Amino acid sequence: METDLHLINKVKKDRDVDSLKQLIDRHSGIYVDIVNKYLPNSQEGLNKEDVLEDKNFCIYDAAIKFDENKKTKFSTYIGNLARWKCLNSYNKKIKFPQISINEFNGEKSASNHNGYEEINVIDDQKSLKRIIKILDKCKDDRAKTIFKMRYFESKKLTPWKKIAKKLDLSIQGCINIHNKHLTEIKKYV
Repeated sequence: METDLHLINKVKKDRDVDSLKQLIDRHSGIYVDIVNKYLPNSQEGLNKEDVLEDKNFCIYDAAIKFDENKKTKFSTYIGNLARWKCLNSYNKKIKFPQISINEFNGEKSASNHNGYEEINVIDDQKSLKRIIKILDKCKDDRAKTIFKMRYFESKKLTPWKKIAKKLDLSIQGCINIHNKHLTEIKKYV
């Protein structure tokens, strides 16, 4: 039976799929146990399934990044990686709570068949038009640019760094302008 270190070196150097499969078989249990410990089923809004689906990639990523010179066992490294992934998922939920467009408009949100709130991206044309009208009335062109770049240019949020570079501002400056005008938008929406 090959050691973890030998399998990791094969994955790093040769991108050996069989070695990776052996590592996944050996360490999946640790990963799943840690995820189950840190993301219990009762935590609403935490997507435990997504973290569990990332198991194979996380083990692969751990094998690539593992440094045997740090005198840590690979299983400990995987456990720590799983724990941080769970904590990051939890912190993401707190920092960026997901709300539906109905809640954004001040209405009560409907629940789906799982009991979780239905989350809609702002695809409601009426709400989008109202937000764009509010932005067009805004006297600060920087705010218009920030909102349009951040939310309307692509399907993903545009990073603050990219917006800051375009406007020749600091990242924090862009965030401050955004937050100031977001409060104004919320008053009218």
